[in-house]
Amino acid sequence: MRSTVFALIVSGLAFIANYSAIATGTNRPTTFPLNTDPTWANLPPVFFCGEAVPIHEEAVAHRLMSALVQKTSYGKALANMRLRASAFFPIIEPILERYKIPADFKYLPLVESALRGGAVSKAGAVGYWQLMPATARELGLTVDSERDERLHLLKSTDAACRYLRFLYHKMGSWTLAAAAYNNGIGNLLSSIRKQNERDYYYLRLNAETGRYLYRIIAFKELFDNYQQYKMVLPVHVWNTLSAPLPRKLPHIEMEVPLLEEETLEADTEEAVSVPIALSSVTKKSEDVPLPNAADVFRGGIKARLDKAGVLQRGQVWVFHLTRDGMADGKPVDQGDVLYAVVEDIDPKTNKVYFRADKVYSASDRQTHKIALSAVDASTGRIGINLLDMAQVKSGWISTWKVL
Repeated sequence: MRSTVFALIVSGLAFIANYSAIATGTNRPTTFPLNTDPTWANLPPVFFCGEAVPIHEEAVAHRLMSALVQKTSYGKALANMRLRASAFFPIIEPILERYKIPADFKYLPLVESALRGGAVSKAGAVGYWQLMPATARELGLTVDSERDERLHLLKSTDAACRYLRFLYHKMGSWTLAAAAYNNGIGNLLSSIRKQNERDYYYLRLNAETGRYLYRIIAFKELFDNYQQYKMVLPVHVWNTLSAPLPRKLPHIEMEVPLLEEETLEADTEEAVSVPIALSSVTKKSEDVPLPNAADVFRGGIKARLDKAGVLQRGQVWVFHLTRDGMADGKPVDQGDVLYAVVEDIDPKTNKVYFRADKVYSASDRQTHKIALSAVDASTGRIGINLLDMAQVKSGWISTWKVL
């Protein structure tokens, strides 16, 4: 049954490719010629982060095969990305391991940026992991007119890993964490609630997010398991993927605009060096609004001021959390009450320092110990400018992070 289903899928893809060629006035397929012999038409077992991909489902097998077809159409760029991966993965993998994130996530920046630090999206996301400016700052990265740490491979990978850990704790699976990285927690949770479905492969999502995980898996299968697809891949792609990687990385010529000519060794050195000028990527340093992904990172949370105390040391101020998240390693929910005290007022720095030491959980009606400090959301540094405090009133949104 499985062989028959997949043979039909592959035959359908071949028909689509040839139909596209006819529609565009060419005499050849726009993708590589697929082998439609049903005797080999079986995908090998496929996994993402230890979770089995349900390729027995026709729709799932079709999407995965489509992603594989797309990747093999990259031509020489696929070989160049393989070279970049061989240089950058040894840098990324130890950071993933330190945060206990499955190694399969090393393929995510291939989808996001083709492993190019200088990649810039239309929305304003920058770097290997395509972080928005405000998101990057919430994660502790410096993004200003002088320096953009989204271009720094080590620092941006560390930040992305902290975000992925948060997404995993929030969503409960690595597949959903990957989807949330692309689509945002808000959008994904909305789809889950409306459809009463928590399995990525059965959720109806927007086109980009619906293809996102398959694109990651396709890179993994082509780079790690290409031997399993010998009867599927055209000869030139097989030769590309099976070619031994050179010990000394050569000068690379790229076919796609995103991957201009460069020396990979020099690029690898630049990826882990500092400082990096923002002007090398974009002339604009304005914030782009956060996507729907929660603005809760690295143990940080957002809270709305409910009751302001007197602005003097020891006074208690009351805040309500505006979103679910993780605070000091503890799950917290929207509506929980954060009790903060004015810890210090420093006239030299012109800043006031707030410390929160307990949070009241609305769900279990218990007060829990916590250790957070209010930070300036634009810089990520502890302390609120006193000039800003003059504008504070009920409804003020503050940012809090682990001490």
